[in-house]
Amino acid sequence: MFQPLREFRVGRPQVFAGLMLAAFLAQCLWTARSREISELEYRYMLSGLTAPASSVTMPSPFTSLVAALPIKITELLKKFGPASWSAALAVPHRWWLRLPFAIFGVWLGAALWWVARRLFDDEGGYVALALYCSSPAMVKISSNIGPEIILAWSLLGLIYTAIGVAHTLYAPPRKWAPRIVILGLSIGFALATAWWSVTLVLLAFAYMLYLAPDCRRKVMLVLGSASLLGGAVLLMVAWLTGSTGLGLQALFSQKPALAGLRHLAFPLSAETDGYVLVVLFIAALTAYGSWRRARYFGNTAPLLSAVGCVLAFALVPVFRLWDATLGLSFVFLFIGGLAADLLETPSRRLIIVILSAGFLVRAVLTLMALRSWAQNLM
Repeated sequence: MFQPLREFRVGRPQVFAGLMLAAFLAQCLWTARSREISELEYRYMLSGLTAPASSVTMPSPFTSLVAALPIKITELLKKFGPASWSAALAVPHRWWLRLPFAIFGVWLGAALWWVARRLFDDEGGYVALALYCSSPAMVKISSNIGPEIILAWSLLGLIYTAIGVAHTLYAPPRKWAPRIVILGLSIGFALATAWWSVTLVLLAFAYMLYLAPDCRRKVMLVLGSASLLGGAVLLMVAWLTGSTGLGLQALFSQKPALAGLRHLAFPLSAETDGYVLVVLFIAALTAYGSWRRARYFGNTAPLLSAVGCVLAFALVPVFRLWDATLGLSFVFLFIGGLAADLLETPSRRLIIVILSAGFLVRAVLTLMALRSWAQNLM
């Protein structure tokens, strides 16, 4: 049996995480069904369908490719399915057109929980996943046709797979292969979505050198192999879509905007993800700064990664992304790690009460925000 499958067990933690992700998916599908398709979403779908025959440069080729999948699947079902399906599928439902992005959202949530649980045990994993599943920002980008959820998913995979590879470099080379493949796919999908994400490869490289200072040649070998695989994925997407995304001229014709630095305060913006996250982030940041025990790599890496992801894209306005969402997953990890540390103190019961109340308020506010957002865009 495949080794990862043999090691995987479905127990109470997996069931709880699955229920939380099911609730997240329900929010995404409800929001996706309620909102009208915007003009920008139509453009992504159209470019994914006509790109090979079009000379128009797509800003995000992989996003267009994913956006066109539901339409292509619908056409196949109408062509090879029973005649009764043609009428039923004549006008695809809005939730169906946005379903691939909701799947990426669930996939990102599952990856987030996996990483948080490995780093901070069950309690840290639950806190990080609860923040994710009750996040209005993550539900919005997971129920919308756009590059943000794909980038958030690939960047988390890029950073934490690189960290995992660095820990594996001291093991026999045969254990490197699966992680190299995952790292390469993460790099490829990120570059095919917005190739400026190559800047985050440098951050991953820095983490690998920090964690494996005695294996620099191995780091270069692993990162080089993963980058070649990522380049192959980029070329494959370019072949399928007829575009490699924004060219150098479009990218460097705009000067970095220092005004983008204000986006680095995204965890403190109630407009991004609600007041509860603001309070929890301030509390976690205070504990991190004043408590030496909390200042270790597991807590520091997501904080630095959140800043790095947002900074890399906020200063380049040509991409026109919702930059804050690229760093939120790392913020959830940061808060989950600090919460796990605080839950090991004598104040455990108080922390549980505060977190429970915060998540209850956050869930209510999230549903209100999503309802208002859906109504405003209908």
